[in-house]
Amino acid sequence: MHKQGGPPPEIPKRQNAGFFSRASVFTLPVGSHIAPGAVRGYYIDLRVKAEQPRWPAPELEPDPRFIAVGQWGLGAYERYLHGEGREWLEAASAAGREAVESQRPDGGLPEPRLRPHTFPVEPPWLSAMAQGQCASLLVRLFQETQDESFAEAARRALDPLRRPVRDGGVMAPLGEGWWPEEYPSDPSSYVLNGGIFALWGAHDVAVGLRDESAASLFEDGLTTLAANIGRWDVGFWSRYDLFPHPLVNVASSSYHVLHVHQLEAMNRIAPRPELVEAERRWRDYLESPANGRRAFLRKAVFRLVVPRNRLLAGRLPWVTRSYRRARRTA
Repeated sequence: MHKQGGPPPEIPKRQNAGFFSRASVFTLPVGSHIAPGAVRGYYIDLRVKAEQPRWPAPELEPDPRFIAVGQWGLGAYERYLHGEGREWLEAASAAGREAVESQRPDGGLPEPRLRPHTFPVEPPWLSAMAQGQCASLLVRLFQETQDESFAEAARRALDPLRRPVRDGGVMAPLGEGWWPEEYPSDPSSYVLNGGIFALWGAHDVAVGLRDESAASLFEDGLTTLAANIGRWDVGFWSRYDLFPHPLVNVASSSYHVLHVHQLEAMNRIAPRPELVEAERRWRDYLESPANGRRAFLRKAVFRLVVPRNRLLAGRLPWVTRSYRRARRTA
């Protein structure tokens, strides 16, 4: 855990955790500029996502998805806060400007392509994670520049979080509440880390722009998270999602640590007893090497049954059958 006000956490040496997403090679730390009651540094330190203060970013694809745009911009902004130069703020502003100019009238920031991932989504599609992280970036840019176009786009970025998936939004029912879907799949996927990133977008619009509608959106989502956090707990580790896969999708070690760090950050800005307890319990899971080995084996078996690569999945008939079966029973 990074001590607030201490030296900044070390930046990971790579942009992702690789095939098995191991925490030993990639961990995203808690942000070191979090300011409860205000909007300042981001809750997870994303500096690793931004390698050079230039936009378009050479490390991204020629046509970057808005998940990448939001994370890159937040990483660039975090570098600016760490004193690495005003050129990082200018680069973050350029990324934010692209989001403003590409935003649809309904607030959507569409993902233009298929992703080689586990969930069945068809392009163009919206991601609650992209909507929330771009909103978080745009609020910070508004605070730095007072450019109202950033504030307006940040508010509109939350509109898909108010619409059900069936109506072109990213909201899925969960328990007695709703959940923002990183992947708006059918059946619902309920990816934990992406949903939390989306909720922070609502928090930042509420606090940074003093928006009561966003505050209500955040509180409703936070209540759902607190009431249902146990669904992502398998008794020795956390789950990545709640999609009805053939096997439970236990989180990789990198994502389990991210879940812990997300709960730590959330408990700094909006603590709930259920989330404080979940953070403590999930940290305890990390103390057991046996838990780590068990989680790794479960994840390895899962990846054999449900591959990331859609082409490989097409060659394994039981994967396609499992998705069809899940759709029929959802």
